[in-house]
Amino acid sequence: MPYAVTVTTPHSVRIEKLVAGGEGLTRLEDGRVVFVPGVLAGELVEITLSEEKRDFGRGQLLNILEPSAQRREPPCPHVAQGCGGCDWQHIERRVQGQAKLAVVIEAFARTAKMEVTPQLRRLTEDARRTTVRMVADEDGVLGFRAHESHDIVPVSQCMVAHPLINEFISQPVLEGAGEVTIRVGARTNNIGVWCHEGKLANGLPAGLKTGERATVSEVVGDHTYKVSMGSFFQSSPEAAELIIDSVSRRLDSLGIEGGYMVDAYGGIGLFSLAFSHRFDELLLVESSESACRDAVRNLADCAATIEQENMDQWDSMQADVVIADPSRHGLGKMGAGAVIDTGAPVVVLVSCDPVAGARDAKYLCDAGYSLEEMEVLDIFPETHHVEVVSIFTR
Repeated sequence: MPYAVTVTTPHSVRIEKLVAGGEGLTRLEDGRVVFVPGVLAGELVEITLSEEKRDFGRGQLLNILEPSAQRREPPCPHVAQGCGGCDWQHIERRVQGQAKLAVVIEAFARTAKMEVTPQLRRLTEDARRTTVRMVADEDGVLGFRAHESHDIVPVSQCMVAHPLINEFISQPVLEGAGEVTIRVGARTNNIGVWCHEGKLANGLPAGLKTGERATVSEVVGDHTYKVSMGSFFQSSPEAAELIIDSVSRRLDSLGIEGGYMVDAYGGIGLFSLAFSHRFDELLLVESSESACRDAVRNLADCAATIEQENMDQWDSMQADVVIADPSRHGLGKMGAGAVIDTGAPVVVLVSCDPVAGARDAKYLCDAGYSLEEMEVLDIFPETHHVEVVSIFTR
């Protein structure tokens, strides 16, 4: 009996726009929405359906029939080899920020029914990522996962990684198969490695900091931060400074000085330390044990209290200002409720997902806040990822 063969029919489609998540949106003749990676708005492409649902699907790019003028050959050779790390390298660097701006505007219009006109700011060209997570094959060759796959693409030089990382991975890091997080201090020359799986190789550099609790020092603005390998930190010190500056200018515009600040999802204390001179008292709320340990060290000389608690379960306290920097999931209904219950007349929301940020904005505005100003920060070059800083008052 012969095997049944599934035949997938190619479709020629026009890409309408890029959407949150970095994919292009198009529609089939029957009206179904299809999301396609690796495309630009306006392109005519040939696709097959890799996933089909009742009202939408996901497409796999076969051919580009009419390329956009903004398309380029990815500058990193690992993209052609399938590396899944940088999904927007096919877009001219000069227009990536504008594309992200359009995605944010679309997300707020669709999810929050809000018309926004944010400003765009970019990182300097020399900023490079200071933390990477890499995997190794049985021979210990490091690389990144291929797109939507467990396959490993060998990488000895990463164009978006800091030179200290590239220097470090040019030598054996693992004896065989495994997975590691590598973090460097761009302004301190610290190097740390956390081996999740496998065994570190012999002969690694002297002074290397190893393990989940090992700390790397980094300088951001006028402050030095201790960051454990197991704690979250921004993609680079330049990215952290751009976010801090964005928040600071909005606080300046409102004339905010003194009072009580709640640093929600406060992590290692990035905002608390940066703004310790501005407020009389600080309360940092963070669920990660590792980040809280770092915050205790980083805020040792500040008038700060640190609570290890999930914002969803946190008993709100009265505050004058809340700065909230949640994960990609956003505040959510419970987190937004905790922020609202502080009664703070000013809320600064730092969102790393446009749809989650739009949903959280709606929660806040439904509770009586007004969205005063918004800035889109392009701090993840070559990818669709974006940071949105929004300020709300009531």
